[in-house]
Amino acid sequence: MRAVFAALLLLPLLAAASGTLVADLEQRLRTDGVDSVNAHLGAQALLMAKLNQSAADCDPQAIDLTVKLSRTKSSGAGDLHNESLRIAVGTCTELVLSLLSPAEVPKICSSVSTWTVTETARELRRRIGQIEIDERIRPIRHGKACRNAYRLELQNTRVGLRVGQPNRQSR
Repeated sequence: MRAVFAALLLLPLLAAASGTLVADLEQRLRTDGVDSVNAHLGAQALLMAKLNQSAADCDPQAIDLTVKLSRTKSSGAGDLHNESLRIAVGTCTELVLSLLSPAEVPKICSSVSTWTVTETARELRRRIGQIEIDERIRPIRHGKACRNAYRLELQNTRVGLRVGQPNRQSR
C-alpha cells in the first residue's frame, strides 16, 4: 500500500520532468535542428525512452515534438519516434493525425512492432472501428487515409493471411 501511495505522489513529478524534457528538447531543436536533437537522444537512450513514452501516453507537446523529430535522416531515431506515434494514434487519433502530412499517415497508421499476430488483428480492427464511428475523424482526408492503411495491413499482411482466412483442408 505504501508503494502505491508513493507512486501516486511521484506522478506529478514525473509529468513535470517530462514537460521539462520536452521544453529542453524543443529549445535544442530550435537552435541545433532535428538531426542534432536525434543524435543527442541517440546518445542518451533514457531520454529517448522518456520522450517516446510521453508521446505514446498522448502528451500533446511530446507528440508535436516527436512528429517533428520523426522527420529525420536517421532511420534509427525515426523508427523509434514512429513507433511511439503508432502507439499514440490508437488513443489520441485526432491529435496525432492533425500533426502529420498526408505522406506520413500510412506509415504511422500501422501496427506496433511488439504486437503479436492476434493483438495486431484485434487492434487494427478496433482502430478501424474507432475511426468509422468518430464523426470528427471519419470524413477528413487523414482519417480516411489512416482507416485505409489499417485495412490494407489487415488484409495483406501476416495478420490477414493467418487470422482472416479460414483453414482449408485437403480432400
